[in-house]
Amino acid sequence: MKKNYFIGLMMLVMLFSLQTNAQVDVTIRVDMSAETVSANGVHVAGTINGWSTDATMLTEEGITGIYAVTVQLTEGWHRYKFLNGSAWGEEESASYPCAPTNGDRFIYVNNSGLAVILEPVPFNGCNPSGTGFEVTFNVDMASAGSIVAGNVHMVGWHTDWNPENLSFPNATGDIHSGMLRLPSPADYPITFEYKYLSAAGWGNDETPGPEATCATVTGNNRLITVNNSGANIYDVFNACNYVLSTEDFIANSLKIVYNKTERMVNFFSEGLNNKISQIQVFDITGKSIKTIEGINSISDISIDFQSQTNGIYFVRVESSDKQLVKKVMVY
Repeated sequence: MKKNYFIGLMMLVMLFSLQTNAQVDVTIRVDMSAETVSANGVHVAGTINGWSTDATMLTEEGITGIYAVTVQLTEGWHRYKFLNGSAWGEEESASYPCAPTNGDRFIYVNNSGLAVILEPVPFNGCNPSGTGFEVTFNVDMASAGSIVAGNVHMVGWHTDWNPENLSFPNATGDIHSGMLRLPSPADYPITFEYKYLSAAGWGNDETPGPEATCATVTGNNRLITVNNSGANIYDVFNACNYVLSTEDFIANSLKIVYNKTERMVNFFSEGLNNKISQIQVFDITGKSIKTIEGINSISDISIDFQSQTNGIYFVRVESSDKQLVKKVMVY
């Protein structure tokens, strides 16, 4: 009886091991139509094959100029790059936002068990905006003081936890942002485990949380699953993420309220009606999307965000001698 129990237990352990290490077919594709293809062929090197430059050759799909190969990968993150040939020195030089970590591309295999066919990417370049899987990470760095654009870094499995590879090129006020564009299908869920750094290098990393009250924090890292392309993630350095609910901003008797149902920003004030000269709205890139002047009563002003995408916006209210800038989350 004990022997049978032991055998059954071992079979369960083996079955669990097989399930957790299950491999799925992933078709990797590159567009070589703008290149003169090497006589040695097109290859891919990466964590998928021990970074071998000649072990994995791609073949052309018909006469399209697109080369592809199907490999079997386990769940998790994988990094790679293409070679027009079969030796180092013939590799591509892609960069942000599709290959921001030392020129390495990256893909994620989730636990669905489904085969994945990736978008073709141009050799030395990124797949066009609106294709593949795009996600933008935004972090409020106000608690870390004044930081110039490019100093904020992100680290995670997708960067092999290297604290110097991925910096955020954009900044509007205290909000720093960076996009990742993967060749994965737009509806293929991707899990990110990551954290932010106020500058390159360990020792500058945050401690997000607290974990007990922040659903997107586990241990000392952030952990989220993004289900669809086009998502914006909003985090606060050394804290949690933004709570997506109606936000009230009160300063100098001025209240700015976002109405989620109507996608409108409304203004309420006490004693400021005749002192406001201009209201401007900017998106997270700093682009002005609306300006209101000739204001008789600020309480009569509403700003419609129906035609704007979800995300962080900045509302600047100017009087004759001062200005007030506040963040508004549109969702």
